[in-house]
Amino acid sequence: MISIREVAREAGVSVTTVSYVLNNKGHISEETRQKVMDVVERLGYVPRIGAQSLRDNRARIVGYPWNFGPSPGDVNAILEEFLHYTMFYTEQRGRHLLLVRAPAENGLAVYDDLIKSQRVDGFILSHTVHNDVRIRHLHKIKFPFVAFGQSTSPLDEETCWVDVDGMNGIRMATQHLIEQGHRRIALIREPEGSVSGDARYRGYVTALADSGVPYNPELVVVAEHRVSDGYLAAQALLDLPTLPTGIVAMSDTIALGAMQALRDRGYRAAITGFDDIPLGEFLTPPLTSVRQPIEDVAALMVEMLIQQIDDESFVPQQHLLLPTLVVRASSLGDFGQ
Repeated sequence: MISIREVAREAGVSVTTVSYVLNNKGHISEETRQKVMDVVERLGYVPRIGAQSLRDNRARIVGYPWNFGPSPGDVNAILEEFLHYTMFYTEQRGRHLLLVRAPAENGLAVYDDLIKSQRVDGFILSHTVHNDVRIRHLHKIKFPFVAFGQSTSPLDEETCWVDVDGMNGIRMATQHLIEQGHRRIALIREPEGSVSGDARYRGYVTALADSGVPYNPELVVVAEHRVSDGYLAAQALLDLPTLPTGIVAMSDTIALGAMQALRDRGYRAAITGFDDIPLGEFLTPPLTSVRQPIEDVAALMVEMLIQQIDDESFVPQQHLLLPTLVVRASSLGDFGQ
């Protein structure tokens, strides 16, 4: 196994300099930092995480408590991509990601147990809700964390968070259907309470208002993040006396169910999703969707969390990233037949 001394000798620097570079500490020039990292990559050096943990009294583990659904079919389709990049960037910084179940009924107990047992140095949160109790709790005990999403509370300005502008994403999708000539556009939304879901709903309302299209409450139906719920929601829309010609779904998972309902009824309607999961491109027809910059989200979250852990004077940051609309055949052509 390659040692840190071999890296230092090969790079022509001290062991201390190599340690500073690997731990992102000290005042190291960019030239020296790059030289050390080139040697680390060429030699395949792997830091001894256990030794580092003993030396700095840290677990070098980041916790990701998550409220899993009751069955595998309830797993968010985009979660795999988020976890992939979060693990990648966490391990790049010499840490590991610990995924644990945190049921809604006793979620804070999971956080407290991990903190008291010193098994994690910080947390990554997702699926934020309004005035999120997890955020309030972690602020109160001053434990490092970063959130994927806002909580719309006064603490947001003191919280490190990264979010994707879902309001703008759904606004773009709705505007796209309006530009295709649709005026009777339905929305399959998530239940109220989710910060991201409520923001996406506002995007739909905003797009209609900006284009002078009347808002019709009968065209807004609710679905949980499941294919089966998307199917049932679309069936409800297809039972209306006057059918929609366009459907905006708040996720690709919901859109999958809605598309099957349309096929079963033999009805054609333009449809858009949100997340741009890999499967969407290969559906019939390929699904128009809003793509989230998930890799950028993960990279920013990990960087801010590590900075919090390593530097108590770190000033909280907030990043709102823009999504992009990927137009495919599901929203193009003649519909309403």
